[in-house]
Amino acid sequence: MKFCVLSCFPFNPFIDGRPCTLEINNIHYWATIMGGIHYSATAFDEGKYGVGYEFLDNYDVVLIGVNEGLIEIGLKVKKYAQTKVIVFVEPELERFTSFAPRDLQVKLIELLNIADAVAVQNAEIIPFLKVFTSKPVEFVGLPFPLKRVPELCPPVQKDQEVHLGSFMGTYLSRNGLANLAALLKIGLPGAVDLQHPAEKKYVEEFSKYLSLPPIRTFQSTSWDQFMVELNKSILGVHMDFRLTWGRFPIDCAAVGIPCIASPNFYTQKILFPRLCVQYQDIDQAAKLAKELLSSQSFYNEVTAYAKSKLPMFGPEETKQRLLNLLEKSFGG
Repeated sequence: MKFCVLSCFPFNPFIDGRPCTLEINNIHYWATIMGGIHYSATAFDEGKYGVGYEFLDNYDVVLIGVNEGLIEIGLKVKKYAQTKVIVFVEPELERFTSFAPRDLQVKLIELLNIADAVAVQNAEIIPFLKVFTSKPVEFVGLPFPLKRVPELCPPVQKDQEVHLGSFMGTYLSRNGLANLAALLKIGLPGAVDLQHPAEKKYVEEFSKYLSLPPIRTFQSTSWDQFMVELNKSILGVHMDFRLTWGRFPIDCAAVGIPCIASPNFYTQKILFPRLCVQYQDIDQAAKLAKELLSSQSFYNEVTAYAKSKLPMFGPEETKQRLLNLLEKSFGG
């Protein structure tokens, strides 16, 4: 089966249009485990690959990672190509239901109905999406490169710091302010991967009014680098409100540290059910953090449980879920 992924990632001539070999925690890994090719959807639409949409007929299946910016490109794929199309609902549901303009919401419904199948990362949104389409809607998730983590992140002595899942971000902060509140309440130093250098100024601005603990900042250029930095921390915290997949809890589980996060993350509820807190419940987050750091047995229990659940997110089980969807949709 010839497989292709169109995603929101920017044009990269060194990766796109050739057999994908990346083993990282994002949508590129779909192309890798399916023996396929990755293209930037916007670059494809702009003609940067020198081919039109009919070119996609060279593939048996095209998986489109649909966010609000790629809905119209998905419609063009179905209009100009005859290949089978899987709509991979990539971002959080709120981006479609609350923030997308009404005309885009209508076009999303159109795409859900003309696509051949719909794949989701959060099984809890399946009933919602099924209201709007008669096409198969199934949970597949996002494959995680489990076998690479021991190579990247051998066991190390963890620093007494809390790794935040996000800070202030570039445009949308992913609830970075709630993460900062949790850090203040926990009382330990922090660490965070900055999306943009300008985020550093917010640390300076906040420090005018708050007694901030030391915050180790870095700006990763790759998932590999991020994992190495995450492996240094003793605990992860992500007080995010979005109803979404949740890559951060998987990353934490893979390096053997607990993650306190919202149950809106599908992965959090499976990996760390005892560490789920509503994003605004700062007191409970701090209470759990202090229990983890004062009880080695509790710490070991939750990390061991998370490790036992990780195979569900590995490439073998995730790929099989997609193959099951393909079989259900059009006989593979």
